[in-house]
Amino acid sequence: MQNIPFEFDLLVIGDEPAGLWLLREYSDLYSVQASIKAQMKKQASLGWLRFDEPLAPSVIPLYTARYFNIQTSTTFSAEIVSNRSLFRWGPEKVFSHFSSLPKELLERFQQSMAPPNSKEREKIRLALKHQPELLTFSQALWKQIGRCRQMTPESMIWAALQALELAEWDPESLIPSIPGLQTINLNDTQWLTALEEVKHPDPNIKGKIFKLTLSSGTTLHAKSLVLNCDLRHIKKLNIESTLQSWAPIPASISSRFCHYPINLEFNHFKLPMSVQPITIFLDQEVLPEPDTEMWPMSFKTLGNRKSLTLWATDRTEFSYEGLSESLQKAMGRLHHLFPEALRQVVHQSIPLGLESCYSETHRANAIEAIENSRQELYGLSLLHVRSRKRRFYSLLPALRCTLPYPLGTLLGAQEILRELFSRKTMQNYRPQTGVNLSTSP
Repeated sequence: MQNIPFEFDLLVIGDEPAGLWLLREYSDLYSVQASIKAQMKKQASLGWLRFDEPLAPSVIPLYTARYFNIQTSTTFSAEIVSNRSLFRWGPEKVFSHFSSLPKELLERFQQSMAPPNSKEREKIRLALKHQPELLTFSQALWKQIGRCRQMTPESMIWAALQALELAEWDPESLIPSIPGLQTINLNDTQWLTALEEVKHPDPNIKGKIFKLTLSSGTTLHAKSLVLNCDLRHIKKLNIESTLQSWAPIPASISSRFCHYPINLEFNHFKLPMSVQPITIFLDQEVLPEPDTEMWPMSFKTLGNRKSLTLWATDRTEFSYEGLSESLQKAMGRLHHLFPEALRQVVHQSIPLGLESCYSETHRANAIEAIENSRQELYGLSLLHVRSRKRRFYSLLPALRCTLPYPLGTLLGAQEILRELFSRKTMQNYRPQTGVNLSTSP
């Protein structure tokens, strides 16, 4: 909290990956702009109000990462497993197995990640007619890379084709590359209590700026402000009424369902070499029910340990007992496939079963851990980053959530940059990649 500038050029509230990418790009573009205009101030004043929670790495389509100049690790293709087969969702396998899919679709994807046009939708429908399991596999993958439940079959298949190759991205790795970034933690002892738009204190400067007040008494000011968090965190900010007047969030945006993880850590447990960092298990191959018959699993290496996450779908207003039952079924599938796995577990993120909750405090802590780790789903896709207030923007995960996460929010961040900087500055910053990204939903 030391040396906080009186006025930030850009202040980001929340921990979504796109907001950190926005801070990095803003910093670089500001330097370019300063050189072009011969400004005295060469470095932007940037602030980040982050929640006191660890940032989880994101899985991102490889072409998306390349377009946005995002450094990734562990490039892979997802694996889809059923009782009868094992399918690697990679470029060669997909287009050889689904022979009805024209190969020019892959060439088109390598040049553009925009949604399919009418002719391409017709080709996808034709392929689906000949091989209906194409929708099953795409839906399984969408459960892991998507955030929106209202999807047409063609859009879901197109999204799956964008995710033929995936990579792991640690958004926190961007922080060292942002010079002068001021980070302020929001936690139980310091929270955001007020947000308002006020006249600039300097009478020689026209216009208004944003004023934020923290429970500690600290006051922050910002020329541009970005809301960069999910619905759960918005409710915790204590400024929901102000946000609703500035950037109304429709009640229908929130789905009745969320994905819930249980994290397991193992000692000396080796998965078969063929298992990918993301594997989706299917109870049946032809149109299984996504919420109860598709079981995503993701894993990564932590030193000598393996960290494995099992995902289950349940209601947003969940019952602890009902969710425990769903996660127990997911663990049963893990045990069936890897009988030695559960014997090597050294840590489990949440208890399963009431017998392990010996007090109300223990139970309340378990429920809080579940709510903090869940992945929100959305029934409505937000389309705009602008709000009713100039220079106040929204990067909620529901933004263009008909695209693979976090592509929609990254496109929104790119749109913010185009509004804040001139075309000349944007052109001088980085040569175009040649990949066309449309902002259409």
